[in-house]
Amino acid sequence: MVEHIYNLEEFIKKTGIEQTVLDKLIEAQVIMPAGQVDGNTPYFDQNGLDAADTITKLLDIGYSLDDVIRIRRKVGIPSKGAKRHVSGMPLLTVGELAKRIDSNPRTIKHWEEKGIIEPESYTPGGFRLYPESYVKVCQYIQDLQLFGYTLDEIKVLAELVRDYLSFRKNKDDAKPERMSDRLQQMKEQMDYLNRKISLFEKGIERWRRLLRQRGKEIAILASKIGREVQPGNEPPDLIDEMKKPAAGPMKPKCRQRRKS
Repeated sequence: MVEHIYNLEEFIKKTGIEQTVLDKLIEAQVIMPAGQVDGNTPYFDQNGLDAADTITKLLDIGYSLDDVIRIRRKVGIPSKGAKRHVSGMPLLTVGELAKRIDSNPRTIKHWEEKGIIEPESYTPGGFRLYPESYVKVCQYIQDLQLFGYTLDEIKVLAELVRDYLSFRKNKDDAKPERMSDRLQQMKEQMDYLNRKISLFEKGIERWRRLLRQRGKEIAILASKIGREVQPGNEPPDLIDEMKKPAAGPMKPKCRQRRKS
């Protein structure tokens, strides 16, 4: 289930709590951010809204801010029991996720449109947010593309993985026939991928041997050429030779007669 979360500005607007009051409540740990986006920006979830709603009601009936903090420390602030989905989880914007995997946001959005991945949360402004664990997930997608998988084939794998995680979480609720069928499909896909990886490993080793051999040959050839073109060893330039004036016919030397 995708949960909407709120940055600081959105949270203040949603709750009507002033910035100075909220700062004091956070310092007293009466209201706590659910986590951070991109490692430095705090965000709040539904539990934060519930706590803020209770605090606002206490303030409205005459309790002072200090009274609210004392109540919190003694008995806690009651909430509506909302289930937390992402609280405390580090989240990433699409730009930060793309940066982490050396890609671009358009690629991440394309994977989402294909149904391969899905955001964990949305801000009220519609910005997608992903758990930090998606760095590994996206790297696995890139690996599968290197192995020759199409995005449609990767989507099939992603759906199998999602079903598997759902089975693990709600084992008693899953239908045995469906669970058995999906697990068998996962086993077949894993066997296929293992065979493919084995072929890739053999191919990689062949290329490594080839590159080592050719690398040595190129180094030897480059060294030989380097010695031939060192200063003083250059072959005469043909054009320069042609520009030289042609030598005229040699004149016989006249011997000077000796006087008797």
